[in-house]
Order: sequence, then structure tokens, then C-alpha cells
Amino acid sequence: MKVLIDFYKSIHLSNGLRMTFSIVTPLTIGLLFGDIYAGTSVALGALCVGLSDSPGTWSEKAKGLIGGAFIYPLTAIGMAFMINWPWLGALFLTIISFVAALLSIFGNRSTLIGNSILISISLGIAFGATIPVLLESALWMLGGGLWYSILSLVLWQIRPYASIEKVLGECYELMGQYLQFKAILFINPSKKEIEKKVFSLQTKIDHKQEEVRNLLLRQRSALQGATPHGRSLILLMRISIDIFERASATHISYNDLHHSFKGTSLPKQLSDLFIDLGKNLTEIGSTIKSRDKIEDLPSYKKAFDKLQFTFEKLRDNKDRTLPISQFAEVKNIIRNFNRIDRYSREAASFTDWNNIKEKSYTDGLKLPSFITKSDQGTFADNLNLQSAHFRHAIRVCVAMLIGYLCSLFLGLDRGYWVWLSISVIMKPSFSITKQRMIARTIGTTLGIIIASALVYITENTYLYLLFLVPLGILTFGTLTKNYRVGMTFLTPFILLIIATSTQFETNLALYRVADTALGGLIAFAVSFLLFPEFEVKNIKGKLIAATRANCTYFTEVSIGYTGQHNVDPNNYRLARKAAQLANANLAMSFQNMLNDPKNRQLTTSDLYEFIAASRMIFAHTATLSANVERLSKKYKFPDLMPFITTVQAQFEHIILGINKNKIIVKEISFNDLLSEFNQELETLEIDREKEIKEGIKESLLIKTLSDYVLITNQLKRLGKNINYLENCTAALVSNTK
Repeated sequence: MKVLIDFYKSIHLSNGLRMTFSIVTPLTIGLLFGDIYAGTSVALGALCVGLSDSPGTWSEKAKGLIGGAFIYPLTAIGMAFMINWPWLGALFLTIISFVAALLSIFGNRSTLIGNSILISISLGIAFGATIPVLLESALWMLGGGLWYSILSLVLWQIRPYASIEKVLGECYELMGQYLQFKAILFINPSKKEIEKKVFSLQTKIDHKQEEVRNLLLRQRSALQGATPHGRSLILLMRISIDIFERASATHISYNDLHHSFKGTSLPKQLSDLFIDLGKNLTEIGSTIKSRDKIEDLPSYKKAFDKLQFTFEKLRDNKDRTLPISQFAEVKNIIRNFNRIDRYSREAASFTDWNNIKEKSYTDGLKLPSFITKSDQGTFADNLNLQSAHFRHAIRVCVAMLIGYLCSLFLGLDRGYWVWLSISVIMKPSFSITKQRMIARTIGTTLGIIIASALVYITENTYLYLLFLVPLGILTFGTLTKNYRVGMTFLTPFILLIIATSTQFETNLALYRVADTALGGLIAFAVSFLLFPEFEVKNIKGKLIAATRANCTYFTEVSIGYTGQHNVDPNNYRLARKAAQLANANLAMSFQNMLNDPKNRQLTTSDLYEFIAASRMIFAHTATLSANVERLSKKYKFPDLMPFITTVQAQFEHIILGINKNKIIVKEISFNDLLSEFNQELETLEIDREKEIKEGIKESLLIKTLSDYVLITNQLKRLGKNINYLENCTAALVSNTK
């Protein structure tokens, strides 16, 4: 039920409604006026343009949609004309496929336009028709493309932030899940599957936050604070990043915590409270997606008070054996919980635009600098085999050509269905192509069963139009989220469109399954044999990128503690963003690699351990980062520089080892570089123990001790994980020779 409610409130439903309305309306008009051929051509024009629609500014959308509206009829009718001469058709198909696939150089919108070009030449529109009929079909397709473009742009003006709200809401919901899964580690630290789930959610959140940044910060009205709505979304985006940093900063040695407080209620109370905080984030996310406002977020003051009471009772127990530094660390966790709660309440208040009239949404940050710039290079830069885009374009055009030749030599009826399958299955990565091949074959088979059942029930064309409405909504509402489910509904949707103008035959539907399977096999074989893009090729670069980004992030944050210069929020936040993305991209690459052939994979256990260590380093740096602005004003630690330079050198040593596929393990005693911190910490512990014995519950010493424990423990754990990262690297490179 929750899934249905979420779908009802999501932008997926509105996307499905928009696409379905734009396609079914011309079909209905065509049927009513006795010209279903024209209605079908308009619908297919709307379909092609709709599939290339993507979030962005009004001007970006307008250029992409209207440009596509003119391009798709030309490519579709050009293919229909050239097919009268088979070898000319083969040449035309090869050239257009190559160019369409190469458009991925220019980003996501261009990639979608390229995909729609491939679909337009594969739909079989007016194949074998006379020139007057071809021109008429082209005009009807153009009309359909413009019809969808106008509809989409008008709706965008009504809700310009709809796509951003959807992604931002999903981001908060994912953070809610992240907190709730991470809470389990307080009571069950050895549960490896929970740790893997936490890492997986981190990757998803990192990518969602990046998507929100790029969508929102490209909206000029939002960036300039021109509307309360835009300002509220920027504030919600910024606070989501701060909450996630705080959530990452709660990372401690869960095994030590569990062992130290085993038999007490403290771990369970920490877990329950973290779960509750996660529920609040989930509610905020759901509210953002539904464009509502939160009147009153659930309060957990009693739970906080109970936790504080338990903590103080354990800390002040005269018979306790645990060092006071253990309690100082728990104190820091509770403090983080309080901050997450405070940030969540602030985020909840921002769902009401009236609460942000006087609120600064930049705080001096240079927001445009947080937009990720494309590093794909120019068109000319990619016209060589060193370019992944160029190799992908070659694979696509070769696969499309093979599909075309198979349809000729096998004498397939409507053989263009083979190319259509290739055009939607073929992706740059072999693993994704493999997944799509399986999903499309299964989805097409299930879809044909659905279509056959509907046609068996009735042959009434008007009822087909009624069936198209739920099928279209389900197709375009799920296609980007779950490809297999989307394909299951897309197949009957397309077949019923065809059935409105021609007689539907079950045998013909079965041929479509065979055509789909043939197209999938061709796509799979070409992806495997021709310049195969196995993920292992990209892993090395991503290992280096994650290591370097972690090093830069640590440097930006740690220098703030030395007092050498003032903390620049813009710089360390940019470094944080880069480290988040680098780690997320590495984790995503690992997941894709698991779908490649076994002999084309790195040792998965070694790679996973590397990713886990890299994530830990990020988490400990995030803890320092979350407190740097506060603590750098209170303390100056110039003696920290040897530790920082040693960490930097160790990171560079790891990067060099990855590059050379050889590394000499030289574990550094980072703890020795923190001797002054350790001595000061011991003194503070002794002084605080004296205070407790004297019955002093609150003092300035508590905060100082808590701060020293936070800084010292994070630096120690960071050093330990860097050494572990070096060992993981050694194991990884030794197994790749």
C-alpha cells in the first residue's frame, strides 16, 4: 500500500500522465475523425520527443524538445525512404546510429536525444510508402513532437520545481533509511549485511544530492533567490547535506561501544533514538514530494532526556571501570543526535515558504561553484578509439547494422523490431547491456501475454484506447525507476497502439518475442566482442580518484585545526562534495562490475575492503569536518602538521602503488605523531575523574575533554584506516597482475 501511495504522490505519476495524455489524445482524435494513420503518426512523434524529455531549465528543455521535434521526423522518414534500396538503407542506418550514439558526449539530455533518434528510425514509420505519404507522415510526426513540447513546457511553467522536489524528497527519504539501518549497528555491530546496506545507501544519497545540486543550481530563479519556493529548496538542499554529514559523523567503533556498554540500556536507547530521527527525515521527504508543509514534526525530547539520564548514571557510577574518554565519545554522539534533530526541525520549517522571508540561503557560499562541470571534452577530442563514447558509437552502429542484415536475410516481417530492441538495450557498459537484455526479453514476453489477453477479451478499438491509459501511466511512470516493470507495460501499450490501426494477430505478437530475443542477443554479443567496456577498465581510475579526493578533503579540513589560516567553508564543502562523489562512483563501478564475466573482474573481496576503508576514511574526516568551524575558533594545533603531511604522503604512496600495480607496504605509526594529543587527553581525563569524585556534574572541562576525545579518536582511526587502505591496495594490485 505504501508503494502505491508513494507512486500516487510522486513525479513518476505526473510523468506517466503527461506522456499518456500526449499519446492517447491524438489517437482518440484520429479514431473519431476516421484517420487513425494520422493519429498514430502524431502519437509516435509525441512518444519520441517525450522519451528525450529530462529535467532542466525552461530554455534547456525548450531547445531539446523543439529541436528533437524536427529531428525525429527527418531521421524516421529518411530511414523509410532509404529502405527501398537495401544497401542504401544499411549505410543510412549505420551513419545515423553512429552519430546518435556519439551525442552522449554532450551530457544526459543529448544522450536521450540520441536514444530517441535510434527509436525513431526503428519504429517502421511509413516503410515502403510513396514520397507524398512520407512527407505527410513527417508533418504529422512533427506536429506530435511540437504538441508534446508545448504541453511539457506549459506544465513546467506551472510547476518548475516539480522534478527537483521529487529528487530532493527522495534524498531525505534515503537519509531516513540510512539512519534507521545505521541504528542497528549500535546493538548489532557485527552484522555485515547491515554494513553493506549502509554503504549502498551512502552511494545512493551521494548521487541524489549531486542530482539535486545540478538541477537546482541551474535554475536561475532559485539561484538568485527570486522566489520563496526556490529559496526554500536551496535551504532544504543545503541542510540535507549538513544532516548527512552529521549522520556520517556518528561513525564510531561500534564493536568497542557494544563491548564497553554491554548489559546496559545505552546501546538500545541510542539505536531507538537514531531510528526515530530517521523517521522524521522520511516524513520531511514525503512532505517535500507532495509539496505540502509540516506543521509539527514529532518531538523526541523525552527520549533525549531518558538517554541523557542513562548516560549520566553510568558516567557518575563510582564503581565503573570504563575510562572517562569512552563517555566523552558517547557524549559527542548524543551531541550529534541533537544537531541532527535540530537540523531536521529547521528543514521541516522550510517546507513552509513563509518561514524563510528573512533567511539567508547562501551564507557567503559561491553556489554556482558547486555545479559539476562536464569533463567529456569536445566532439573532436572523442573521435578516436581512446574515447569510451567513440567505442560505444561503433558498437551501436555495428549492432544496428547486424540487426538490419539479419532482418533482410531471414526475411523477417517487420524486422525493424530487431533494431528497436537493439536501440533500447545497447548501453555503454557491458553489465548494463546484459541487465537490459534480460529485462527487455522478460518484460516483452510478459507484455505480449497481457496484450493477447486484452485483445482476446474484446476487438473494440475504443476499448483499446481505454486500456492504453492505465498501461501508459504504468509504463512511463515506472520505466526510469524499474526497467523490467516498465517494459512489461510498454509492450502491450505499443501493441495496442498498432492494434488501433491494423488487425492484431497472436502469431505476430509471438514473432515480436523472437525479434526481441534476437535483438538482445546481437546487442549482448557485440558488447562482449567489440571493444568490450568491462568495468574493470574504469576501476583503476576510480580507485585513484577516490583516494585523491579523500586526501584533498582531509587536507582542507585538518589544516583548519592548525590555525595556519581561517577555515574557508566554500573550499572544504567543495572538497567534501568531490570526496562524496568519488567514493559513490567507485561503489557504483563495483556494483556494475559484479555483472561482468567472472574472468573480467577484480577480486571482489579485496575491492570491497578497499571501498569500505575509503568510506571509513571519509566518515572520520566528515566528523572532523562537521566540527571544524566550531573547534577551529577554540583551539589551535600547529603540532598537527607532521601528522597531516604524513597522511598526505601515505595517500600519495597508495596512489602511486595503484598506478604502478605494485606497492610496498610501509605501515606508519600515526599514533606516535599524536603523542601531544594523547598526553593532553590523559591529563584532561585525570582532571575530570577528580571532578566526578567531587560531585561536579557540569564544568567547562567536560566540553574540553569531549572536544579532545573527538579530535584525537578521529585522527587515530583515520590513520588506522589509511594503513588498512594501503594493505587493501597491496592485496588488490597483487591479484591484478
